[in-house]
Amino acid sequence: MNLANVSLAIAGLFATTLPAGCAETENPGADGQDTSGGDTIQPVAPPMIDMLWVIDSSPSMCAEQRDLALSFPGFVAELTKTGDVDLRVAVTSTDVLCDNDSVYIFATQGNFNTVGATQFPPPCQERRERLCMDDAACANMDCVVRGECAADDPDCTCAGELGEWFCRHPGSDACQTNPNGSVNSFCRRGCATDEDCRQLFGAEDYLCQKPSHNTGDWGCMAPPATVGCPASVPPVLDSTNLDLFRCAVTVQINQEKCKKYEQGMSAALMALEPDGPNGAQATGFLRDGAWLVVVFVSDEGDCSVAPGRTIDEVDYERCWFLPTTDDGGPLLPVAEVAARLRALRPDPGKVIVAAIGGDSLATDPAQVAADRQAFQASLLGAELCYQQSTICGGDNQAATWAPRTQALAAAFGDRGVFTNICNDAGLAPALGQIAAAIAGLTAGR
Repeated sequence: MNLANVSLAIAGLFATTLPAGCAETENPGADGQDTSGGDTIQPVAPPMIDMLWVIDSSPSMCAEQRDLALSFPGFVAELTKTGDVDLRVAVTSTDVLCDNDSVYIFATQGNFNTVGATQFPPPCQERRERLCMDDAACANMDCVVRGECAADDPDCTCAGELGEWFCRHPGSDACQTNPNGSVNSFCRRGCATDEDCRQLFGAEDYLCQKPSHNTGDWGCMAPPATVGCPASVPPVLDSTNLDLFRCAVTVQINQEKCKKYEQGMSAALMALEPDGPNGAQATGFLRDGAWLVVVFVSDEGDCSVAPGRTIDEVDYERCWFLPTTDDGGPLLPVAEVAARLRALRPDPGKVIVAAIGGDSLATDPAQVAADRQAFQASLLGAELCYQQSTICGGDNQAATWAPRTQALAAAFGDRGVFTNICNDAGLAPALGQIAAAIAGLTAGR
């Protein structure tokens, strides 16, 4: 059942049962009128929710974009578990620098996405984090993928025909490992046929990508979850076509020079402010009386730069630690972003901000603080290779710490939700937590 049918099924259920907050009239007469003398209680309309998703489109987000597309039905199911909602969704990317006229680039500068990616670039090929300086160090990675060897045991071997893995490393021993222990090298799986990849990774849609005639460039890949998507989708989706969200949320992956850093906060403001660059889009999207929900999804920190300011290339990978304009720096202050988002609704209490981003996976507060400090030290070290440091995850999914996004969610108090993008179960747990929070806040209001 697609999402449109799910929504219709939910609507049908609530048409035959009593929505929360209403009751049948007592003692109806033959003409259907209430003869009890009591007032008729009208059904409570479902809450209206206008939801913007701001999606990181950098090359490290292949698995996350695919996961979002496949996990969205579960998100909707959780959101509507206790009642129907009048939901509309739109998607934009974290990119505000590229022009929206490239054949590879859509949804930039706050524009709502209408084109889903049909393929991912080579950086999306399957990889596994490992200390290596040559291909021999990757020889047992098939065994690791099949669960027959531990990931940290390079000497383990297993039976069966094995494919070829290639080591990709930073070029010097000094850059192999960051001060916080994160690793800058990885093994990438080669292939000859789609079936090679499908057997190893256990999924029928895997393919062997062959971007050139050089067999060393061939690699296994999980493609975008956009099979069957139309050439374009409406910029705003509702209950009649939510099944197209998987197309809209796949906002492309590319390495254009203009996509050097993520500016999700700026993108959200550009998409939603009626007096901004996309004013007509914003006015058509924001409905009177509706809740506004903004969901940020990124595996890197936010580097939203204030108008007229720039950052140097050396800071692209660590720019979220730069000062804000309040302190003479280039970044938008988080408090300003929060205030501008609240100003989009007559009732600022009807704005919810959720984020899926990176942080330590530790549960002990002292260890979380230590992990953050070590990560920051890695990024701000003298060696440029340290700019690739991560705070959580590994293999196809890893993330940097996102302190600015965390601060934005925290600025909204109980209407702000931050969840970790690093999870062995994928993004479904984070999406479920966000959906449950939204449902609890909007119910009956």
